[in-house]
Parts: sequence; structure tokens; C-alpha cells
Amino acid sequence: MSVRNLVLIVSDSVRRDHLGCYGSATVRTPSLDALARDSRVFDRAYSCSFPTLPCRAELFTGKFVFPYLNWGPLPQREVLLSETLARAGFTCTLVTDNLPLSRPDYLYFRGFHSVLRIRGQLYDNFQPLEGPLDWPCAPEKISHGPDNRIRQYLRNVHGRRDEEEYFAPQVVRTAIRWLEQHHHRSRFFLYVDLFDPHEPWDPPAHYVDLYDPVRSGDDVIRPVMGPADAYSEGDLRRIRALYAGEVTMADRWIGELLAALDALGHREDTTVAYLSDHGLFLGERGLLGKLGRSERNVRGWPTYSELSRVPCMIRSPGVAPGRSSAYVHPGDLTPTLLELAGVPIPDSMHAASLAPLLRGERERVRDLAVSSWSLRGFSAHRPSVARTDEWALVFWRSGLPPELYHLPSDPGETRDVFRQNRSAARELHRSYVRFLRENGAPLQHLLGRCFLAPWSPAPRPA
Repeated sequence: MSVRNLVLIVSDSVRRDHLGCYGSATVRTPSLDALARDSRVFDRAYSCSFPTLPCRAELFTGKFVFPYLNWGPLPQREVLLSETLARAGFTCTLVTDNLPLSRPDYLYFRGFHSVLRIRGQLYDNFQPLEGPLDWPCAPEKISHGPDNRIRQYLRNVHGRRDEEEYFAPQVVRTAIRWLEQHHHRSRFFLYVDLFDPHEPWDPPAHYVDLYDPVRSGDDVIRPVMGPADAYSEGDLRRIRALYAGEVTMADRWIGELLAALDALGHREDTTVAYLSDHGLFLGERGLLGKLGRSERNVRGWPTYSELSRVPCMIRSPGVAPGRSSAYVHPGDLTPTLLELAGVPIPDSMHAASLAPLLRGERERVRDLAVSSWSLRGFSAHRPSVARTDEWALVFWRSGLPPELYHLPSDPGETRDVFRQNRSAARELHRSYVRFLRENGAPLQHLLGRCFLAPWSPAPRPA
């Protein structure tokens, strides 16, 4: 029996190891922990099309888009989850403070009957730039970004006082108001996309005090992406506390949204899916952020586990709670939600429906996980990572030496054993190319040097 309604919650930049349901003993996430107890939780969910906007493109299209899409608009030809549900009679609403996602020229709003956008987040020229700024620390410690980005953000939030004026609360309260007004009209698809805990990390002080009550360093709300040793140990502890505070604040408000669904009587007829798009480094491997300058590569960092492993869980009527070790990508949620709703899955959607896993009919949908920067434009010089139960292969199409990690003995991917296991690396690279073929990658992207590194010749597709 198909479910009546669908709620999809995406929270940006959540490290899975910062959720209690994924093993954190320090960061407080009671709302998501409670959701996990009632959900099928995926322990090996990996970001595939990396980072923020390519992940949304994958999620919207049910396709692995990194071979042909970079940051920017969705092509008109793409068939979207929202459009498919709208044609099936769903009322579709997007609530977000994520500016790139809600830009009209990026075309992510297609198929939504309502797009409710919370203004003022990072990138948004919401308020006039002239006026007072409340610098949280010395300006030279902060990543300013192009176009006075951090100055604009500080201007946008100047004068903010109560917690409900922060962005995650605004997004959730807007979603709850929409539910209260429209939940009874027809089947609905509510997509809530929270930019938090993406930087800048500036939650209300009481959240930060949970993790750093003695204030070990400065409030570097947006550190410069790059080597972590650019900051003192005290500043790094404070940065981690700021991030953990953002995670806890987002969790608290996700709980408010889930409580509202229950109060409106939709616990038993609504599927709720939660995931994040990627993680980030918080000093691990000597790095901060998700891309930037490093000794090995100035163009981008490998999607090691800190970046690529993401939380993902689905609560659905009739689905028994539990854990799954299947390899899962964000794009898989698209055909999954359609199947659970009883809506035919378009032929264009090559990702795998997880419904057979939820019904207990299968234990996995693939034997390989891929996490990759786009293969287009400047991102083509950034690495891809392919993983199986035994190996993780990091490779650049720009000719830098690959890396190989033996996961049973080195789950943290810290000891490169490529030189001793070249044949395993070649076979894993061939599996990666097969993944692309099976998921509809255009032929021209299978033939060029951008895929077939000189150390690993693979057979040309027939």
C-alpha cells in the first residue's frame, strides 16, 4: 500500500559522526536520534555527486550527475522528482534558506507549487551593505569569500536577538505554517532544505556553551578552508564547538517539524526521509572545510570518509525500523520516494530504489560506492573516490598518483597501500567505469583522459 504524503529533510554539511544515532557520544541530537529509532538507518550512505548543488541535482533527478553537471542551473531536459509528483496529484512545496537552490535562474523550483524562501543566508544580498557590522572575531581570521560575502552575511544578521530569528528556526516555522494551512487539501510533498549547519557557524550562545563553556578561542564563524594549523589549538576547539552547536540547533528544530507532523495526524500516512549532502574536515588530516589549498593538491581534496559519509534514514508506515549496511547515495531517495508513493518511476532515473531494502527483499542495491567532484570544468582536476567492502581508491584525472586504502584494516583511510596493490586498484577503477556505464553516463565521458588515468588502462566501451 502506498503512503499518502512525503516529507524530505536535507540539512547541509552534517558529519554523520556528529549524530548520536551514528555513534557520537558528545554532540546532542535527540530529535534525529528519536527519528532513527523509528526509521531504517543506512550506515553506508555516501555523497555521490559532490558537493552541495550537484548533490541537490542528483537528488532532484534520481541520476548520478557528476559526469556531466557542475555547479549551476539544472538543464531543462532533466525530469525532476517534484514535476513527477506534481503530475501525479501531489501538492509540492519547497522551504529553504539555501540561496543557490532557490535562485530562479537555476531552475530547481520546477514542479513546486510553492517555493518559500528565507532570506539573508550566506550568498544573499538581502540587506544594504552599508551599516553596522558585528565582527565575531578579528576579521583577518575569517574567510571573507568573493563579493564581500561574509560582510554581507554579517549585515544581514545584524540585530538578530532571539533564537527564532536564526535561519534553521525560520525555515522550520515556515514549513510548519504551510503544513497547518495546507496539509488537508491533497497528497503533499514537502521538501525542507536547511542550510545549517553549513558555515558560517554562529548559533545562539547557549548551544556553543554545551561544547565549550570556558571559551577556548575566538568565534571564527567561517574559517579559511585550508591547513588547520593556520589556527591555534584554542581556536580549533572553539570552531568545533561552533559547528557542534549548529548541529544541535538544527536538530532541535527538525524535532519541532516532526512534532508538528504528528500533531496534525500524519504520523501514519507520511514517509519522512532525512539526509545530508556531505561532511567536512574539522582538523582531521590537518585540514579545515571541504576544499582549498593543501600540500598534495591546490584544487580540491579527496572525498575521504569525513567528507563523503552522510547520515540517511527513512521512516515510513509499514517499514520496520533497523539498520542497513547497503551502499546508498542521495539520488537513490528519488525513485524510493516515488515507489513508496505508488508513482511510476521515470525511465530517466538511473539511481536505485531502496524500497526492496525497506521491504526486506534485498540486502543491497550495489557493490560499489562512488563519491566525486564534477568531471566538468575546473572540478575535473579534483579527485574521485570509489569504495567496495575491501578497498577505497582515490584517483585524479589530472595525473597525480592515486591512493588505495584497505578498509577492513584501515577504515579511517589513513594508510596508502597503492604501491603494494596495483592490481586491486586497477580492478576497482574498472568497476568505477562500469558504474558509470550502468548509470547512463554519456559515452563521451567514458572515453577521455578525465576517466582513464594513465596508470590504469580500462577497456573501451563497446
